[in-house]
Amino acid sequence: MGEIEISKRKTILYIILALLALILPLIFRNEYIYSVLISIILWAAISSSFDLTAGFIKVTNFGYAGFFAAGAYTSGLLALYYGVSPWIGLMLGTIVASALAAAVGFLTLRLHGIFAAAFSWFIAETLKYTLAALTDITRGYHGLACPPFFPGISRLPYYYMILFVYIAELIIMMRIINGKMGFAFKVIGEDETAARTIGVNVTFYRVLCFVISCAFAGFLGVFYAHYYNVITPDVSSLSVTVPALAICYVGGRGSIWGSLPSAAIILMIFELLRPYEAIGVISFAHKYIVYGILLIIVMIWVQGGLAGAVKKLTEKYVKTTS
Repeated sequence: MGEIEISKRKTILYIILALLALILPLIFRNEYIYSVLISIILWAAISSSFDLTAGFIKVTNFGYAGFFAAGAYTSGLLALYYGVSPWIGLMLGTIVASALAAAVGFLTLRLHGIFAAAFSWFIAETLKYTLAALTDITRGYHGLACPPFFPGISRLPYYYMILFVYIAELIIMMRIINGKMGFAFKVIGEDETAARTIGVNVTFYRVLCFVISCAFAGFLGVFYAHYYNVITPDVSSLSVTVPALAICYVGGRGSIWGSLPSAAIILMIFELLRPYEAIGVISFAHKYIVYGILLIIVMIWVQGGLAGAVKKLTEKYVKTTS
C-alpha cells in the first residue's frame, strides 16, 4: 500500500468524521449532550493551538491562558462598555492576543527551556492579578457578564459554530505544518544550531509560531466568554493551561489532531465523576489527579500519545497488507 493510497484513506476518514459530527446533534436532540460535545471540541481546539508551540518548536507555553484571557476580556469589555458585537469582538480579541503574543514572544523566546516557559507563565499570572485588582472595570471575581452570540437558550448553534472553528483551525494548521513555515518550525524544534546552519531565522520563526498559537488562543477565548456569558480572572490561570497541556500530551505532541480523541476521553471521565463531585465524594482538585495519572501512563507506555499509538498500528497494518 503506497503513500497515495494511505492519504486517500485518511481523506475519506476525515470526510466521514466531519459528516458524522454534522449529523450527530440531529440524532441526539438533548441540550446536555450538546454542552458536552461543545466542551470536547472547544478543549480539542484549545489543545491543538497549544500543540503548535509545544509540539513543533518545543516551547511549552505555560502562559497560554494569558492570551486566552486577553481575547476573552477584550471582547467582553468592548461589549459591556461600548456595545460592540461579539462577532466583531472575535476579530478584535484575536488581534489583541496576537499583539500581546508578539511582544511577549520577542522577549520570551530569546530564552530557552524552562526559562521561556516560566517567563510566559509570569506574564499570565500578572495579567490574572491585574484583572482581579481592576474591579471597577473588570468586576474582578464578581464576574464580567458577556452577551451571547445567538439569541435563545439552545446550545445547538454554538455546537456548529465551534465545530466550524475547529475544522478551520485544523485545516489552517495542517497547511502551515506541511508548508515552508512548518518545515522551519520542525527544524527549530529538532536542532536550532542545524536550523541556523541551513539559513533559518530562528528567532523570527519561533516568535511567528508563538503568535499564531496565541492568536488561536485569543479567538477561542472570545468564544468561551460569549458561550458561558461570564468570565473571571481565572481564565488567565493554570486552570486553562494545565488542561490544554494534558490533553495535548495525551493526544500526542506534534500531532495536532490527537487532541480531539484525548479531549473526548478526558472530558467523558470528568462527566462520569460529576455525580460524585456533586455529593462531595470528590472535589474539583481531583481533576488534576486524573491529568497526572494519564500523563504518567503516556510517558511510560504510550510516549507518542494516542496519535503515536494510531501511527504504530497503521504502520503494522501497512506492513501486513503490503
